[in-house]
Amino acid sequence: MRNRMKQQMAIGRNELKLIAVFSMLCDHIGCLFFSEAENVFLYSLLRIIGRLSFVLFCFVLVQGFLSTKNPVKYSSRLLFFALLSEIPFDLAFSHQLFSVTQQNVLFTFWIALLVLMALQRWEGCYWKEILAIVAGCVITWGMHTDYSFLGVLLVTNFYLFRFQKKQQMELAVVLLAMFGNGIEIFAILALPLCYYYAEEKNEKPLPKYFFYLFYPVHLLVLLGIKMLLF
Repeated sequence: MRNRMKQQMAIGRNELKLIAVFSMLCDHIGCLFFSEAENVFLYSLLRIIGRLSFVLFCFVLVQGFLSTKNPVKYSSRLLFFALLSEIPFDLAFSHQLFSVTQQNVLFTFWIALLVLMALQRWEGCYWKEILAIVAGCVITWGMHTDYSFLGVLLVTNFYLFRFQKKQQMELAVVLLAMFGNGIEIFAILALPLCYYYAEEKNEKPLPKYFFYLFYPVHLLVLLGIKMLLF
């Protein structure tokens, strides 16, 4: 009966992606159109909903890595869209055409993906695996990427403990509690969705580049709306 209930609650990869996209949209609407001082309830609600997106995208990144036939092509595609998204990200959050103070989250995911490629290549050689994880953390921290080394740690956790769901979820809670700032603790609400992920769930394929393009395009659209309104 427990297995049957788990099957009924199973969530597919596309569903996780759509929830993550909706969550991210709410978060960015909260950031760009509201302030805590003017409307604390609406601002906080949108930001709390937005906390789900990062964890879900970390989890989905690992699933994509495990299923891809060409990790190099996968990483190249992610790097391309990270570069494409930087100007919209800087315009939206730094109000500059280009800023070195913070890089968009796709760079975090790209570096985390490189770490996964290293872990797969050096599987069983623990000192090399640790070196790859540490290097990824240092690079994201040095580049000032969004979510920094927490992204690398979450992604590697989802990868290394992919066969131990309970330990995977417990360590994710610890990481979010240790390195999340303030409202980031609400990101743990995304973990039950990850727990009930079912790789075998049949889904209709979604447009290949929809999720890559959504990130820079929605930032530009929101920025344009904000400029028209204010």
